[in-house]
Amino acid sequence: MFGVTGQTTLAAGLSERDRLAFERDGFLLLEGALPPDRIELLTTAVDRVWWRHLGEAGEALHLLAFLGEDEAFLELLDWPVTFPIVCDLLGWNIFMYHCHLDVHPPVSGDGPTTWGWHQDGGRQNVDLDAHPRPRLSVKVAYFLSDVSEARRGNTLIIPGSHRWDVLPRPEDGLTNPEGVVPILARPGDALVFDRRLWHSRSANCSGITRKALFYAYTYRWIRPRDNMPIDPTWVDRLTPARRQLLGAATGAIGYWLPSDDDVPLRGTI
Repeated sequence: MFGVTGQTTLAAGLSERDRLAFERDGFLLLEGALPPDRIELLTTAVDRVWWRHLGEAGEALHLLAFLGEDEAFLELLDWPVTFPIVCDLLGWNIFMYHCHLDVHPPVSGDGPTTWGWHQDGGRQNVDLDAHPRPRLSVKVAYFLSDVSEARRGNTLIIPGSHRWDVLPRPEDGLTNPEGVVPILARPGDALVFDRRLWHSRSANCSGITRKALFYAYTYRWIRPRDNMPIDPTWVDRLTPARRQLLGAATGAIGYWLPSDDDVPLRGTI
């Protein structure tokens, strides 16, 4: 069943059942991926970023490349509940190429004003001549606010649509396609999904401000999506694996024919 909390809880990669479910549906919803103290820490960090960028906490914020805004965000690079799943799906020659921080306060009105449905990947969905196109990346969303009910700015998905190269758009340009399911998640739940899964954010018509963090992983031989300025003193304190996940390499060839120094993850998964 989709659109509910408690769908599955994983601590060390994918079981065969969940691997089959991911291949069939294009996503997994993980209950309780973050403990309460981590939710509190990250929510406080998000609120600081929200205030810093807007001057007051009231307007929506969609901030790319947010990792350098607070050291707390670096801890999710290889979070032990979700990251083993990413490695199961993509392997060890990966890095985090894209991330965004989302804060969406309540809005007036009942429905969307623009068509938000998309697959991640940009030009990958145009340049690659394959049907279906390859997975190439996996994204993890961490929900910090309670979106366990609909109309709270929930992520909308169409299960199984990661095998579709095209999503027909309705004549009015706004109506949701058939088969749409809202992701209903409690604070601390995480959504792991294939970048090809057709998805959109719904309008937040509730009294709750929706807050979420998104981390996207891909192969090291693909270029980064974001410029990611991070304090060098923070990077110096990171583990070798986390430095890999921020794109470090011994040289250009290290992305294509990596040595052990390029990919410390190879020895840990």
